[in-house]
Amino acid sequence: MEKSFYNFFKSMKANLPTVNVVKNQTFKNLTTIKIGGKIRAFIEIKEVTKLLKIISICKKNKVDYFVLGNGSNLLASDKIHEKVVLKISLKNIRAKNNLIICGAGVNMFSLNHFAIKNGLSGLEWSYGIPGTVGGGVKMNAGSFGSEMKDIVEYVYYTDGEKIFRKNVKSLDFSYRNSFFSKNNYVILKVVLKLKKDTPENIDNLCTKIFSKRFSSQPYGTLNAGSVFKKPKENYAPVLIEMCGLKGQKYKNAEISEKHCGFIINTNGKATFKQVLKLICKIKKTVFEKFGIMLETEIEILE
Repeated sequence: MEKSFYNFFKSMKANLPTVNVVKNQTFKNLTTIKIGGKIRAFIEIKEVTKLLKIISICKKNKVDYFVLGNGSNLLASDKIHEKVVLKISLKNIRAKNNLIICGAGVNMFSLNHFAIKNGLSGLEWSYGIPGTVGGGVKMNAGSFGSEMKDIVEYVYYTDGEKIFRKNVKSLDFSYRNSFFSKNNYVILKVVLKLKKDTPENIDNLCTKIFSKRFSSQPYGTLNAGSVFKKPKENYAPVLIEMCGLKGQKYKNAEISEKHCGFIINTNGKATFKQVLKLICKIKKTVFEKFGIMLETEIEILE
């Protein structure tokens, strides 16, 4: 592995000398829960052509790469990660009739404000979600009865060699899953199909959605979003609360009192193992009481 990274760094310097390769960045600095160990190499991606070259260099030198959005749905271990982490910061955005064409790195707040300004409705349900467009597509993010699949028209992506386009019908969207959940393709650009409305109406609906989200979720805390997917039988937070787990702590990690579908890094000192301990306890307790095995929604990188 050491030789592979040596060759990777050497090749990057020779072929892409202007690209900033950061050594020893940490997932703690890159995730909303503020947990995670050092990364051998971190690169912020702002140009598609450079992304393709970087992936090619990774493959040539047999170095694994990991694609990162906003880090809002990720729990990474505290160990050293022998990977190249590629943060997708492709942020071009434009409107064309009732479409929004945007880079995968556009965050949902920016996307919503752009939609409001251009009088395009259909995104209001996502107002307040801290992720990026690419991350939202990958996991088919959703809330309040709507999902990304309802508004996606096309997605452009790459395998590191070629750029492809898929329409919504071939993206295999399901609950918190998509075509991209099962592979290491990199989402580059997303085309969203929305409806015309007045900026005032859209803004009012966004305000109502945000108010609901703010009042029911632990805003202002360090967390990785909703930990578990919704099982068929009931909502995960309801099951967790019925098990008497609400507010329970393990050292510096806590099951939120406000919304027990969230686990909080209470003082910024929680570790990967502490959060994982609570996740395992929740899954075990819910299964023993209800016979339901909860499935994690957050991505866990060990």
